[in-house]
Amino acid sequence: MGLRGHKTEIVSGSQTVRFLVVLIGPTHVAFPAHWVRGIISLAEAGGEELVTWAHATYERTDLAGRFAIGGQIPTAETRVVLYGNDQRSRSFMVERVVGLVDVGRAQIQALPAQFRGGECNRLLGLFVNVTWVALIANPFWVLELPLRNNVLDAFALHAPERHAGAVESGLRLPLPPIESAAPARMSLLK
Repeated sequence: MGLRGHKTEIVSGSQTVRFLVVLIGPTHVAFPAHWVRGIISLAEAGGEELVTWAHATYERTDLAGRFAIGGQIPTAETRVVLYGNDQRSRSFMVERVVGLVDVGRAQIQALPAQFRGGECNRLLGLFVNVTWVALIANPFWVLELPLRNNVLDAFALHAPERHAGAVESGLRLPLPPIESAAPARMSLLK
Protein backbone atom coordinates (compact mmCIF):
# COMPACT_ATOMS: atom_id res chain seq x y z
CA MET A 1 0.00 0.00 0.00
CA GLY A 2 1.45 3.42 -0.90
CA LEU A 3 1.53 6.77 0.81
CA ARG A 4 -1.71 8.20 -0.47
CA GLY A 5 -2.08 11.89 -1.03
CA HIS A 6 1.64 12.58 -1.46
CA LYS A 7 1.75 15.91 -3.23
CA THR A 8 4.71 17.70 -4.69
CA GLU A 9 5.04 21.41 -5.12
CA ILE A 10 8.11 21.79 -7.32
CA VAL A 11 9.31 24.46 -9.67
CA SER A 12 10.23 22.72 -12.93
CA GLY A 13 13.86 21.55 -12.97
CA SER A 14 14.65 22.87 -9.47
CA GLN A 15 16.52 21.16 -6.66
CA THR A 16 14.24 19.69 -4.03
CA VAL A 17 14.54 17.76 -0.81
CA ARG A 18 11.95 15.15 0.13
CA PHE A 19 11.00 15.26 3.81
CA LEU A 20 8.96 13.05 6.08
CA VAL A 21 6.96 15.49 8.21
CA VAL A 22 5.76 14.31 11.63
CA LEU A 23 4.31 15.78 14.78
CA ILE A 24 6.42 15.48 17.91
CA GLY A 25 4.26 17.02 20.61
CA PRO A 26 2.80 20.17 19.04
CA THR A 27 5.82 20.68 16.75
CA HIS A 28 6.02 19.76 13.06
CA VAL A 29 9.44 18.22 12.45
CA ALA A 30 10.80 17.31 9.01
CA PHE A 31 13.40 14.59 8.40
CA PRO A 32 15.18 14.09 5.07
CA ALA A 33 13.20 11.11 3.80
CA HIS A 34 16.15 9.40 2.14
CA TRP A 35 17.10 7.81 5.48
CA VAL A 36 13.56 6.76 6.49
CA ARG A 37 13.57 2.96 6.56
CA GLY A 38 9.98 2.50 7.63
CA ILE A 39 7.11 3.59 9.82
CA ILE A 40 5.45 1.08 12.10
CA SER A 41 2.85 1.01 14.85
CA LEU A 42 3.73 0.78 18.53
CA ALA A 43 2.45 -2.81 18.60
CA GLU A 44 4.74 -3.74 15.68
CA ALA A 45 7.69 -2.08 17.43
CA GLY A 46 7.17 -4.14 20.59
CA GLY A 47 8.32 -3.19 24.06
CA GLU A 48 12.01 -4.02 23.78
CA GLU A 49 14.94 -1.57 23.80
CA LEU A 50 15.74 -2.56 20.21
CA VAL A 51 13.23 -2.60 17.36
CA THR A 52 13.80 -5.33 14.80
CA TRP A 53 12.08 -4.87 11.47
CA ALA A 54 12.81 -6.44 8.08
CA HIS A 55 16.00 -8.11 9.38
CA ALA A 56 17.42 -4.79 10.66
CA THR A 57 17.77 -3.56 14.23
CA TYR A 58 17.02 -0.01 15.37
CA GLU A 59 17.99 1.34 18.79
CA ARG A 60 15.15 3.25 20.45
CA THR A 61 15.77 6.89 21.20
CA ASP A 62 13.60 9.46 22.99
CA LEU A 63 13.73 12.10 20.28
CA ALA A 64 11.06 14.23 21.99
CA GLY A 65 13.26 14.33 25.09
CA ARG A 66 16.38 15.12 23.07
CA PHE A 67 14.52 18.00 21.42
CA ALA A 68 13.23 19.04 24.88
CA ILE A 69 9.67 18.99 23.54
CA GLY A 70 8.30 16.95 26.42
CA GLY A 71 6.85 13.52 26.96
CA GLN A 72 4.44 11.94 24.55
CA ILE A 73 1.29 10.03 25.41
CA PRO A 74 0.69 7.29 22.83
CA THR A 75 -2.54 7.51 20.82
CA ALA A 76 -3.99 5.52 17.93
CA GLU A 77 -2.03 7.77 15.53
CA THR A 78 1.32 7.30 17.30
CA ARG A 79 3.95 5.68 15.10
CA VAL A 80 7.57 4.59 15.36
CA VAL A 81 9.87 5.93 12.65
CA LEU A 82 12.77 3.69 11.64
CA TYR A 83 15.61 5.98 10.57
CA GLY A 84 19.15 5.19 9.53
CA ASN A 85 21.99 5.09 7.06
CA ASP A 86 24.85 2.62 6.47
CA GLN A 87 26.58 3.64 9.71
CA ARG A 88 23.84 3.86 12.32
CA SER A 89 20.12 3.49 12.83
CA ARG A 90 17.58 4.69 15.39
CA SER A 91 13.86 4.35 16.03
CA PHE A 92 11.78 7.06 17.63
CA MET A 93 8.15 7.63 18.50
CA VAL A 94 6.14 10.40 16.83
CA GLU A 95 2.68 11.60 17.74
CA ARG A 96 1.45 11.58 14.15
CA VAL A 97 2.82 11.20 10.63
CA VAL A 98 1.81 14.13 8.42
CA GLY A 99 3.36 12.69 5.24
CA LEU A 100 6.01 13.11 2.58
CA VAL A 101 6.60 16.61 1.25
CA ASP A 102 8.95 17.67 -1.55
CA VAL A 103 10.32 21.12 -0.79
CA GLY A 104 12.24 23.30 -3.24
CA ARG A 105 15.58 24.51 -1.90
CA ALA A 106 14.41 28.11 -2.30
CA GLN A 107 11.58 27.43 0.18
CA ILE A 108 13.96 26.27 2.92
CA GLN A 109 14.78 29.11 5.29
CA ALA A 110 17.64 29.42 7.76
CA LEU A 111 16.82 29.56 11.46
CA PRO A 112 16.15 33.10 12.68
CA ALA A 113 19.16 34.96 14.11
CA GLN A 114 18.12 34.43 17.75
CA PHE A 115 18.94 30.72 17.37
CA ARG A 116 22.64 30.60 18.24
CA GLY A 117 22.96 27.72 20.72
CA GLY A 118 22.76 23.95 20.52
CA GLU A 119 19.61 24.14 18.41
CA CYS A 120 21.86 25.02 15.46
CA ASN A 121 23.25 21.46 15.68
CA ARG A 122 19.78 19.91 16.02
CA LEU A 123 17.99 21.94 13.34
CA LEU A 124 19.00 22.77 9.77
CA GLY A 125 16.28 25.34 9.09
CA LEU A 126 12.57 25.43 8.44
CA PHE A 127 9.92 25.65 5.75
CA VAL A 128 6.43 27.07 5.81
CA ASN A 129 3.21 25.34 4.82
CA VAL A 130 -0.22 26.98 4.62
CA THR A 131 -1.17 25.86 8.14
CA TRP A 132 2.13 24.97 9.85
CA VAL A 133 5.87 25.58 10.04
CA ALA A 134 8.16 22.53 9.94
CA LEU A 135 11.53 22.54 11.67
CA ILE A 136 14.11 20.50 9.74
CA ALA A 137 15.93 18.01 11.97
CA ASN A 138 19.63 17.46 11.33
CA PRO A 139 19.76 13.75 10.41
CA PHE A 140 23.36 13.46 11.62
CA TRP A 141 22.31 14.77 15.05
CA VAL A 142 19.30 12.41 15.08
CA LEU A 143 21.58 9.43 14.44
CA GLU A 144 24.33 10.75 16.76
CA LEU A 145 26.88 10.87 13.96
CA PRO A 146 29.61 13.51 13.51
CA LEU A 147 27.96 16.73 12.34
CA ARG A 148 28.63 18.04 8.82
CA ASN A 149 28.25 21.30 6.93
CA ASN A 150 25.83 21.69 4.01
CA VAL A 151 23.86 18.65 5.12
CA LEU A 152 20.86 19.24 2.85
CA ASP A 153 23.10 19.14 -0.23
CA ALA A 154 23.53 15.40 0.39
CA PHE A 155 19.75 14.92 0.22
CA ALA A 156 18.90 17.30 -2.64
CA LEU A 157 17.25 15.81 -5.70
CA HIS A 158 17.42 17.40 -9.11
CA ALA A 159 13.81 17.08 -10.16
CA PRO A 160 12.93 16.68 -13.82
CA GLU A 161 9.94 18.62 -15.02
CA ARG A 162 6.88 17.57 -13.02
CA HIS A 163 3.58 19.18 -12.41
CA ALA A 164 2.36 20.34 -9.00
CA GLY A 165 0.12 17.74 -7.46
CA ALA A 166 1.76 14.80 -9.23
CA VAL A 167 1.63 11.69 -7.10
CA GLU A 168 4.98 9.98 -6.72
CA SER A 169 6.60 8.14 -3.85
CA GLY A 170 9.11 5.33 -3.62
CA LEU A 171 8.41 4.96 0.10
CA ARG A 172 5.51 2.55 0.64
CA LEU A 173 3.63 3.22 3.86
CA PRO A 174 0.15 2.27 5.08
CA LEU A 175 -1.06 5.78 5.98
CA PRO A 176 -4.20 7.89 5.62
CA PRO A 177 -4.22 10.88 3.23
CA ILE A 178 -1.96 13.75 4.26
CA GLU A 179 -2.52 17.47 4.54
CA SER A 180 -1.86 19.68 1.54
CA ALA A 181 1.79 20.58 0.95
CA ALA A 182 1.15 23.91 -0.79
CA PRO A 183 3.73 26.59 0.09
CA ALA A 184 2.66 29.89 1.61
CA ARG A 185 4.26 33.24 2.30
CA MET A 186 3.89 34.40 5.87
CA SER A 187 5.94 36.23 8.41
CA LEU A 188 7.29 34.02 11.17
CA LEU A 189 8.18 36.88 13.48
CA LYS A 190 5.08 38.99 14.16
